[in-house]
Amino acid sequence: MIYRKFFFVLFVAMVGIVMTACSSIVQIREHLLEKTPIGTKFDQVISFCASNNLKCYHSDTAGYLNQDTGKVVGVKSIWTGLSERKESPLTVTSISAYWGFDKDGKLIDIWVWKTIDAP
Repeated sequence: MIYRKFFFVLFVAMVGIVMTACSSIVQIREHLLEKTPIGTKFDQVISFCASNNLKCYHSDTAGYLNQDTGKVVGVKSIWTGLSERKESPLTVTSISAYWGFDKDGKLIDIWVWKTIDAP
């Protein structure tokens, strides 16, 4: 019986952690959309990156692969690492942002991706 209670408490804690992580990703995406709304030009997002000291990379020939949906978004893309921190001696949590653009260079979507890496 004590094991059931322990695993239940552990399960509730894990759900809480996942929900918090998801809400922070949603908040980051919403913030980026406020600063670079849908329809923003490719060059304006590059300028946004520069003015916010973000080291952005870009492709004029490929969109980005949204790992959540498995779909390529856009025909051009910009991406950057927003944060990287060591959570424990063995894990690193990274948050990256991806902007996808149509053939006219207008923003069509933003995806924020959180990963936890371990050896």
